Amino acid sequence: MSAFLIARCGCSGVLVVVLWVSFFLTAQAEPLTFARAQALAERSAPENLARQAQVESAQQAVLPSDALPDPKLILGVDNLPIEGPDRYSLNRDFMTMRRIGLMQEVPNSHKRQARRQLAEATVTRAEAEQRAMVLETKRQTALSWLDVYYAERRVELFSQLDKQITLLRSAVQALIAGSSARSSELLQADQDALTLEDRRDELDRDVAIARATLRRWVGDDASQPLAGTPPVLSLEVPHLQHRLGEHPDLRAAAARVGEANAELAEAVSEKKPDWGVEFAYNNRDNQFGDMVMLQFTFDLPMFVGTRQGPKINAKQHSVAQVEAEQEVLRRTHQAELESGLAELEQLRKTLNRTEQHLIPLSSKRVDLELAAYKAGNGQLAAVINARRDLIEAQLRKIEQQRQLTQLSASLYYAYVEGLK
Repeated sequence: MSAFLIARCGCSGVLVVVLWVSFFLTAQAEPLTFARAQALAERSAPENLARQAQVESAQQAVLPSDALPDPKLILGVDNLPIEGPDRYSLNRDFMTMRRIGLMQEVPNSHKRQARRQLAEATVTRAEAEQRAMVLETKRQTALSWLDVYYAERRVELFSQLDKQITLLRSAVQALIAGSSARSSELLQADQDALTLEDRRDELDRDVAIARATLRRWVGDDASQPLAGTPPVLSLEVPHLQHRLGEHPDLRAAAARVGEANAELAEAVSEKKPDWGVEFAYNNRDNQFGDMVMLQFTFDLPMFVGTRQGPKINAKQHSVAQVEAEQEVLRRTHQAELESGLAELEQLRKTLNRTEQHLIPLSSKRVDLELAAYKAGNGQLAAVINARRDLIEAQLRKIEQQRQLTQLSASLYYAYVEGLK
């Protein structure tokens, strides 16, 4: 069918099809920037969808939480004879009545208020947990994207080094042809190239693993090429440590404390009696006349010590438990923030030394050893060792950059983004 249409449309039709296919492929291969990865994870990560459903469920439960129970319809027969000449008759005995009525149970006002507060506290807790999950998803996505970015940078570094090894091998061949080098030195260069290939395979493996982890958060878009560079995430927030209580995890913990207190209030409200009202219309035979009935019922919480009391004590212990867990979480995050900031400062200093001193020195050593070798005053092994040290220094720089940016992202999404 497509071939028939192209034939009918001629060259212009072919051009249209080609342009459309090109546009489609371009749209499909949209680069995966850091910001786009964050947006994809926030929108489609199943964890976030689950938390959103939890919030909506909690919100829907608020409205009926303090409503009265549904009324009950009463249908029946009172005082129906089952013996004697009038047995099973509905109209011979003046006491026999057909009853229809309504009954309404009314929980006490404290219980209804407590149920409303519990439902609202559940919404608050669900919203806090959803916010914490969104930030955790963004944090994990950031770490995964950075893993891919720096893994691919290491591969690119090795691609450049492959070219340098090829040039070095050509230089050795020229020296051998001029009787300035031995054939064994060419074998040594080949061995060094094989070692680098093994390392290259390891780096390719690291890229594949990083892509798989990123796919965990953004889906199939993880296969798209990365674009852009890691963002600069500022941790310069005034009084950051004093605002630790605003951390999403701690907000969620505070919400769980509020929910536990609401459950305690509901348990306490069980000590107050509920009541109910019942109205019935009693129909009798016409010769006797109809009757109505109105009655009230009241609960009698007479055994508080063995019924309501243990429930109240259990809820009090639950409140103590979540309060202790909240304090544990606060101390954990306090230690995490302080240690993270200290580690961040150390990484900055180490990276600065690598960039300012280690790499320039290693590069200068390569130049000196190579010049000495070409002049016949050095050994090829020294050149290879110097080049290997330069490779390690450059890889160390990339690894330090990865650690620095990942730690910055982890602290940012934990202690800065959550304050917005």
